Amino acid sequence: MDKEALDRSIARRLVDHIEHRSTDMAPAVLELPAEIYTSQARFAREAEVLFRNHPLVLCLSGALPGPGSYLTVEVMDTPLLLTRDGAGRVHALANICRHRGVRVADGSGAARRFTCPFHAWVYDLEGRLVGVPESDAFEGMCREDKGLVELPVAEGYGLIVGRIRPGPAVDVEAYLGPELTEELALLDFAAWPLAGEAHVHPVGANWKVTLDTYRENYHFNYLHRRTLAEYAYGGVLTFDAFGPHVRNASAIRTIDELRGRPEEEWEDPDHHFSYQYSLFPNVCLTFDFRHIEFWAILPVDAHSSKVLHMAHLKPGLAPEEASRYAEMAPWICESVVDGEDFWVAARTEPHLRSGLLDRVVFGRNEPAPQHLHRNFASALAAAAPSGSAPSDSAAGPAVG
Repeated sequence: MDKEALDRSIARRLVDHIEHRSTDMAPAVLELPAEIYTSQARFAREAEVLFRNHPLVLCLSGALPGPGSYLTVEVMDTPLLLTRDGAGRVHALANICRHRGVRVADGSGAARRFTCPFHAWVYDLEGRLVGVPESDAFEGMCREDKGLVELPVAEGYGLIVGRIRPGPAVDVEAYLGPELTEELALLDFAAWPLAGEAHVHPVGANWKVTLDTYRENYHFNYLHRRTLAEYAYGGVLTFDAFGPHVRNASAIRTIDELRGRPEEEWEDPDHHFSYQYSLFPNVCLTFDFRHIEFWAILPVDAHSSKVLHMAHLKPGLAPEEASRYAEMAPWICESVVDGEDFWVAARTEPHLRSGLLDRVVFGRNEPAPQHLHRNFASALAAAAPSGSAPSDSAAGPAVG
């Protein structure tokens, strides 16, 4: 399948749903124990299995646009320094000086070397220790093993995928699976540069409460009735699973231009919907024809999370399209996401912890969160010693 065929297949499904007032459905309603959001023991297992010992999408390739570029991120209290060296290779380094543990770098940009602010130990783009003031005081120390701790990382299909602990090498194709690998190759977004600074949204809710706000649009007509519902259809969604990963698509209201017209007359069907991917366990990507939104939902503790947000703009956009994105960006980030999605997540969290609610419910019209929660449970069960892991009895087997 080529990109145009993929676009048309998605648009066709969405138009059909709008015509029939339908959406993709799961086979049944799913009920889960409320304690999956509130249990300290559950949170500890998720932190270890899903984050510290699982490949994570750390950013998109365009966040490191050329040799000498760098980006700092923090995942589960692990500060990372991502760099692209002179040969174009990506490195994931612990952003922790080997002298006394100080964070070496901040933000993003371009650099040849990084100097620790405490005692000015200097590291290059590959993490090697290349400078120590008053070096005679460290005579006998082996410099070669005092570089920044290097962590597994790999790049492919527009993604930078790594681990936050030493461990096996990362295989991007194995992480994605063959079908999703092929699809992301069609989308061809590796060269899309950042459209602004990476920034973090604090959210007063468990990371899965936060994640759940991304993976259904049942709520558009209610929570977003004065904002996003005027731009996109609510309650109309396609759902496709790629192993533990998910692809949804939502219809932009301009898709009405395609309705009632022969498909051979459709022009640019990808202008009328957005691709929305959940990359297991915690990253959401939203694509339209002009830009990508990258959202990494990161646990802080059992009751709070943060979201690393980066936007990427398609190169070569017409000036009017770039201006349209510039107008929409603060509206999406502040009014819709902060003002509504994360507001409702924080409004959810304390009530789940009250102990008055024993179950949460995902309808048949919420297949993506059902899929993700089943796969969280499956990953935790697979990582547990035999007979030791509590199960989410209503979750059933993993899907996909």
